[in-house]
This record gives sequence, structure tokens and C-alpha cells, in this order.
Amino acid sequence: MKVITRMELKPGMELGEDVVNQGSVVYPAGTKVTDAVIQKLNRYNVMCVTILEDVDYATTHYEKIQYNESFRKFVDNYHNCLTIYKAVMISYLGTKQSIDPAVLMKIFDDCYSMVTTENQLLDYLYNMMPNEDELTYTQSFNSALLCGAFANWLGLPADEKKLLILCGFYYDIGKWKLPNEILWKPGKLTDEEFAMVKKHPVIGYALVRDDHNLNEHIKNAVIMHHERYDGSGYPYHMKGDKIDKFARYMAIVDTYIAMASPRSFRNAFTPLQIVGNFEKSLDKYDVSLLMPLIDRISQAQIGSRVQLNDDSIWEVMVIHKHPYSRPMLRNEDNVILNLAENPQLEIVKLV
Repeated sequence: MKVITRMELKPGMELGEDVVNQGSVVYPAGTKVTDAVIQKLNRYNVMCVTILEDVDYATTHYEKIQYNESFRKFVDNYHNCLTIYKAVMISYLGTKQSIDPAVLMKIFDDCYSMVTTENQLLDYLYNMMPNEDELTYTQSFNSALLCGAFANWLGLPADEKKLLILCGFYYDIGKWKLPNEILWKPGKLTDEEFAMVKKHPVIGYALVRDDHNLNEHIKNAVIMHHERYDGSGYPYHMKGDKIDKFARYMAIVDTYIAMASPRSFRNAFTPLQIVGNFEKSLDKYDVSLLMPLIDRISQAQIGSRVQLNDDSIWEVMVIHKHPYSRPMLRNEDNVILNLAENPQLEIVKLV
């Protein structure tokens, strides 16, 4: 809501608060402004009124955040940084000349400086509208930003944090050589198409292998980020600690980014849905790295409003640890629902 002078009033506006004159309500909040309303306010010599703004009509968190000035500034800066990142990486693919790490870290710092907390970064990324023409670049850029947030949550020393962020910038570079119509195909890939997509770690490694200025952990993250702790990954079915630690980080980051990103055939998963999917496949990840992140992501959901598969709306009150994805909820009537005791109910949407 905002206060404006009577002279600024225009038909179609809506009063946000009661207009009171000498103790009597001239017009109640919610009144639609017409020429007659303006004339009456003029007769009563009302100088200022409160009107509703677009944000006041927003009902969901997604709708409200689009009007948030901090979010809008982040989005503008984000797209500027993404454009620079894309140009740097395309030049790298074309020239094979090493990129000064300081160039990529400046891009990261310029973008990350627009948020104040890791929770805010995850919220902003989750609520951005993706550009379908730049999904491949966006996924890598978002991964680098997420690496910075996760590194902070894990308390990594500065050198490891920097290395992890650089892994985020490079790890999926092999996908940049694949056709977008296959990478972002709506619906299920054919066996042949999926086989092609599964080649991107090897394709990526071939692109970075001879870059002698690139840290070996980054190269390993490129070729190993789809390996899984239980040996079920690809391309080499590596297991456990044989997978580079930074590739184990990137396996988590890559999976999170994939689930948090909308697709033509589904909406983005909510943070607690993402946590639930991780919990269903804990054997595939290094839990010593994953569980602290699951805890942080889950705790950040306290106070958020969610919709269940029965269309009911609830607020997240308490996060359980077994499992994290089935919290204690409360509705507007102060009814308490323990999701852990109601397996038929699922969180399907943030509101």
C-alpha cells in the first residue's frame, strides 16, 4: 500500500485503508475509486488516501517476490553476470586458452554480492523465471552460485570454497556441445538420445584435459559428477571415496539444481520435495557432505507456506530429522498436522 494525494487518485484504484473524516468512515477499505468517490473526497477536503499497489493483490510467495526491489535488482544483475559468464566460456571453447580464475571469481562475487544470506540466494534462484534459450548456461551458472552457498554452510576454508565454485562453472561443460533440442526435450528421451546425453562427462573432460592451468579436482568434477557413491553412476561406475571429493560435491549440487529447475513437462520441485528425493536415495551420495546440506535446506523452510496434494494450505512449523522432508505443519485455524504420520499427504507446491 502507499499514500497518495487526493489529486493523484484515478478511477479504478482501490482504497487500502478506511477514509475517515471527523470520526466517521467516508469510504471503507476496499472501495473502488470512481469519479463520484473522488468528488465526494474533494467535498470532504480529504488531502491524502491510502491505495493498494500491485503487490497487495499478490497471493503467493512467487507473486509477491516479483515486486520485491531487492529481488528485482538481483535479477537484473544476475542476467548481466550470466551474459559475461556465457561469453567467457564460449570463448574458452573456441580458443582453448585458459581462463584466469580471477575472471570467473569476479563474476561470482558480482552476482553473489546481491544477496545477504544463503537462504535468500536459494529463494531468489528458485523464484526466477528461466530463459529457455539459455538453460544450459543458466544451469552451470546457478551451480557455481549454489556451490558458494553450500561451501559457506559446510564451513569450507577459502581455498576449497574457491575451488568448489570453479567446479560449478566448469563441471557441465560437456553439455554445451550437445544439441539443445535433446538436452531440453519435453518428455522422455529415446534410448539413443539418453545414451548421447550420458556422454557429456567424457566430452567435457576432453575439452578441459589439456588445460594445464586447470586444477585436477575441477577436471575430475567434469568427468565424475554423474558417478554415484554406490557405483550406480556413469561413465565408469566408480564407487565411494574413489570418486574425487569435489565430484561428490558436484553430484549433490547438480542433482539439486536439476530438481529445483522447472521443465516443460513439470514444475520445479519444492525444497522439501528435493530433500525428500535425496532421502530416498541416500546411498547414492556421500552422506557426510549431503546431510549437513539437507539440514540447512530444510531448516530454511520454517515459516514457508505449502500446499498439499489435497489442496490444503499449511505453514511449516517444525522440521523433523527422520525424515527431514516430513515436517510438522499448522494451518490458519491453528490445526497441527504431523506430515510424518500422514504418508498419504505430500507437499506439492510453495504458496
